[in-house]
This record gives sequence, C-alpha cells and structure tokens, in this order.
Amino acid sequence: MTNFGRLSHYGRAAIAALFLGLATGAPAYATQIHVLAQDASTVTAKVTDGAGVFSSSQAAQLEEKITQLQQNTGDLLYIVTIDTAPGGAVAYAEQIRDTRGTNVGAVVIDTTQRQLGVAVGEDFRSGDEDTLTEAALPDLGASEWFAGANAAVKSALSGNRGSAGNSGASGEGDQGGALWLGAGAAAVAVAGGGIWAATKRKGKKDRAIAVSNARAIEPGNTNALSRQSTDTLEKLAAEELVSTDESIRRGKEELDIAIAEFGPERTRQFTAAMNHSRTTLQRAFAMKQQLETQGHAMGEQQRRQLLVNIISSCGQADDALDAKAAEFADMRNLLVMAPQRLDQLTQQTIDVRARLPRAEETVAKLHQEFDEAMLRSVADNPEMATVSVSEAEKSLGIARELASKPAGQQGGLVAAIRDTEHAIDVADRLLNGVENARSNIMEAKSLLPALIEEVEGEIAEARQLEAQGAAQGTKADWGRLEQLLATASTGVQAAREGGKSDPLTHHTELTNIDTELDAALDQLRHTTHTHAQQLHMFSQQIGVAETTIQAAEDLIASRGRLIGASARTALADSKRLHAQALQARDRDTRQAVEYARDAVLAAQTAQRRAQDDIDNYRRRQQRQQMSNAAGNVITGMVIGQMLGGGRRSYGGGFGGGFGGGGFGGGGFGGGGGGSRGSAF
Repeated sequence: MTNFGRLSHYGRAAIAALFLGLATGAPAYATQIHVLAQDASTVTAKVTDGAGVFSSSQAAQLEEKITQLQQNTGDLLYIVTIDTAPGGAVAYAEQIRDTRGTNVGAVVIDTTQRQLGVAVGEDFRSGDEDTLTEAALPDLGASEWFAGANAAVKSALSGNRGSAGNSGASGEGDQGGALWLGAGAAAVAVAGGGIWAATKRKGKKDRAIAVSNARAIEPGNTNALSRQSTDTLEKLAAEELVSTDESIRRGKEELDIAIAEFGPERTRQFTAAMNHSRTTLQRAFAMKQQLETQGHAMGEQQRRQLLVNIISSCGQADDALDAKAAEFADMRNLLVMAPQRLDQLTQQTIDVRARLPRAEETVAKLHQEFDEAMLRSVADNPEMATVSVSEAEKSLGIARELASKPAGQQGGLVAAIRDTEHAIDVADRLLNGVENARSNIMEAKSLLPALIEEVEGEIAEARQLEAQGAAQGTKADWGRLEQLLATASTGVQAAREGGKSDPLTHHTELTNIDTELDAALDQLRHTTHTHAQQLHMFSQQIGVAETTIQAAEDLIASRGRLIGASARTALADSKRLHAQALQARDRDTRQAVEYARDAVLAAQTAQRRAQDDIDNYRRRQQRQQMSNAAGNVITGMVIGQMLGGGRRSYGGGFGGGFGGGGFGGGGFGGGGGGSRGSAF
C-alpha cells in the first residue's frame, strides 16, 4: 500500500468512527465542525497565510510573482496556508477556484494535516494541477512551507506546466484519497484536537532543531551554510546581526579599559578588530535593508547569497573581536595576579639555573660515548640555556619594578612577565635536550630508517595526487605543495647521507617535515576526491542533459511549424545552459553540475510544451473532422504543418493550422480544469 493509500485508509477509518459517534452526539459534533469550518469565499488576497508560516518579505515575494503571472498569462493563482482545511485541502482549493472563474488556480497547504490541494480552472493547461503539485511537494515534505509555495508559483510563472497522458485520472484518484483523508482528519479533530497540536509542535520542533544544528557551522564555511533552508538562513542572519551589534557595544567598553591600562600602542590589534567589526556590521545592515526593501524583486538564489554573506561576515568579525577581547581580559587578570605570578617565575628561574652545572657534566660524558657529529644538536645547549636564564632574570627584575608602581603606570608589566615566561621555557627545553640526549639518540638511530621510508611514500602519494589533480583540473595550492615536496626530498636525502653520524638532528628535522606533509596530504586527498566526485556527477548529468536536449530537438524538428514559440524558447534555453555547463566544468564544477541539471529541466519543459502543441492540434483536427467528416489527423499533421515548412498559408488545408477553422478554443483546445491532492 502506498503512503497515500495508507493515509486514505486511516481517513476512512476515522469517517467510520465519526458516523458511530454521530449516533449518540450529533449536535455537539455538528457545532464543533461548524466552528472549524471557514468559507473559502472569504479568501481574497493572492497570499493568505492562515497558518502563519510566511514572513512578510516571503509573502511579498509570492504576491510579486503571482502578479507577474497574471500580467504574462492572464491566470491568477491563490496561495493559502491553513492549519486545518475544512473538508480537506483539495475541496478547499476547489471552492476557491469555483467561486472565482476559469482563469483561477488555488494552492492550499494544510500544515497540520500535511495535505496539499491544487485546483485549476479551465483556462489553465491540461495537467497543470500535477505540475504545480510535483513542484511543491519536495519542499513541503521537509516542512519548508515558503520554498514549497514558491516552487509552485515559479513553476506556473516559468511556463513549466501541463503534461500529456492520464493526469486527469491520477488527479481524480488522489483527490478522492485526499477527500477521505480530510474527512477522516475532521473526525479525529472532533475526537481530540491534541493530535493536530502535536503535529504542529513537531513541525516547529524540527525547524528549531535545524536552526540549532546550523548554529554549530563555522561562519567561514559558506558551503555548509549554503545548504541550509532559506528559513534557517533568515533566522541565523537575524541572530548574527544582533550578536555582532552587542559584541561591538561590549567590546567598546572593554577596549576603552584596555587602552587606559596598556596604552594605544599595545591595543592596536584590538582597535583594528573593533573597526573591522563596525565596518562589517554596517555592510551587513545595508544588506539586510536591501532584503527588506528589494527582496520581493530578487531571485531566490540572490536572497540566499545575501543571507549567507550576512551570517559569514558578521560571524567571523564577531569571533575575531571576541578573541581580542578575551586576550585583553587575560592580560587584565594577569595584572591583578601579578605578585603571585612573579613569585612563581622567581622560583622557576632558580630551579632552571640549578640544573645548569649538571647539564655541562652530562655533555662532557656524552662526548666520551658518542662521536662529536652525533652531539651537534645538543653540544651548545648548556651555554644557550645559561644565556636564556640570564634574560629571564633581567625581565623578571623589570617586571618587579613595574609591579611596584601605582595602577595606570604598569603598562609594560604584562610584556615583561611574558618575556620572562618565554626565556624560562627556552632554557628548560634546552636542558631537557641534554638530559634526554642519550635516550633520544638511541631512539633516533632505530626509528630513522622507517621514518625515511614513510616520508618517501608520502612524497610518492603526493605526486600521484598532483598528477590526478592536474588531469582533472582540481584547484589547489600546487605551488605550496611543490615547495613542501622539494623540502621533503632534500630532508630524505640528507637523512640517508648523514643519519649514521647525526641521527638525532636528522630524525628531528624529518619528523617536522613528516608532520607538515601529513597535513598537506590530508587536505589534498579530500580536495582531489571531492573534485573527482563532482566530475563524475557532472559527467552523468551532462550526459542526461545531452540526451534530453536531443530528444526535445528531434520532437520539435520532426513536427515543423506545428510546434510554437514557447517550446522552442525552452529548447534554446536548455542549449544555453548546456553550453554554460561545459564552460564551467573546470572553473567551477559544482556550478557546472547545476547548469547541467537546469539544462535537463529546460529540455523537459520544451518536450512538454511541444507535446501540448501536438495534443492541442490533434484535438482541433478531431473536432473539425467530426464536423465535416473529412481528412485524417496524422495526414493533416504531416502535410499541413510538418511538410508545410515556412509557408504561410494556402487557405484552409487540414484545419488551417493553429488558428484554423472548426470550433477552435474552448474546453478541448485549452484542456483546462482539474484538481489534485497529495499528502506530504
């Protein structure tokens, strides 16, 4: 049983329950249903957001596109969202259509029962109810209400409408299921409206989860941001604007304090971060204003790009400002705790100096055990450590002198403490090198051969990835990779030649190279693999595009003047998109895939429009034959249209072409009128 069949089954069960209940409590149930019902004739606006799921800018965008549709085609589309559609979404859509005229269509989105109802008048093309439904369903299934409604309106506006075949039959079946489901839903509502509320809460919860997950995305990761829904992007953009504005307000206070304590010179980076955040926020507010005033006239992609720019720029500026504020907060804390920290550093300096004599003795013993070349990396360590300890003691004296001064005159205290910490750290590492030299030398001798082999393998892999990237046109920092590989090759050669005499030095240098090479390879593997996947997708998609375009070309070319300008325009558009896809293959493969997909859609549109022209011609010829009992449809098609080529008219023929005699226009010619319902 299909999903819709199961829903219809549940609807029928609910109807049965309703009938049983009516036997004992009809008046109460009737009252409840009357309260829930809303007259479709009260729907007058192009966009009626009864469920409250559209923002004002989203509603304005939909109205703008519907107005454009009305100007282009004379058709009028109503978009209605509702918590619970009386009688079901299809019935409600049909009521709206039937009270207004043959050029009216209605798209009803029941957000609680998760039903979509589409009804169109006779002036619409045959199968338009199916096309609008199929355009909206994918987004509605993900509770993206605006995206679903927008897709339906764009489908109508683009002319990507109508289809051949038995759409009427399928629409009728879907309609019946939706009506049963709607009636069943009413019964369930009478029995306990809590189910509706629970469903609505679930939709809100899902949207909240999506926003929460999106907040974890790094602001610099614009690719991940671009994959979020428009509704999520709007919420994140609003949050980032508020967050950045508040960060600047708090940061200004912290910057003033920092300047007073450390002076303008030491706070230059903090000031620069503040200025950058202010400039970024001004640009972001300008983009937000642009969205509010011009958003209805923008394309969906342009609006999304502006939202991503707001989120990314504000987020990165916010993070940078917060980092500087935290840095200076740590500096202020260090000032407060300066006496205790100076005591700790004094003790550390004493401890390090006490280790110097022992280090000198250790180096002397090592010279008796190892060749001088093996001790090259540690032989001077005791002397260098002595210099570092002396520098630490000098900085410590300066720090104590500054700490004794009144507040406001201690500007260099933090720097003096940091200098002392650094000098002690250097001396400690030098002495550790001496104290661990024997074990380090023995370990380096045993590990160096395997390390050389590992780095050589990484160099070979990098060369393979480099060749793959060059062949497929992958964009990467190949110049930086070449420098790294040259350094690695030199390091390997040096280790092979001098590893026996000085294993410790070569092991240390090659370990550093290996670490850097590992990081570069990880990035390179990801980049080339991702690009290879994109190229594979492009190859598949461009193949589908070429096949679909050729099919549309063959259909139009074989029917001659029978096919009108609309289908030919769509075919030309598909060829343009195909050319753009080929041009963008190496420059921007991801965009090339999108171009190829759009080319497929445009070619499919050309096929549908061409088939509509063929079907309309057949209907006109059939009506004319019924009138004069002469001719044959296929013969007339071939001689009167296909073989007629560019000839204007010889008067009459087999029906006079598109504008020919017979009955013309009307129900058969327009193919209009229909409805369809679907659950999502």
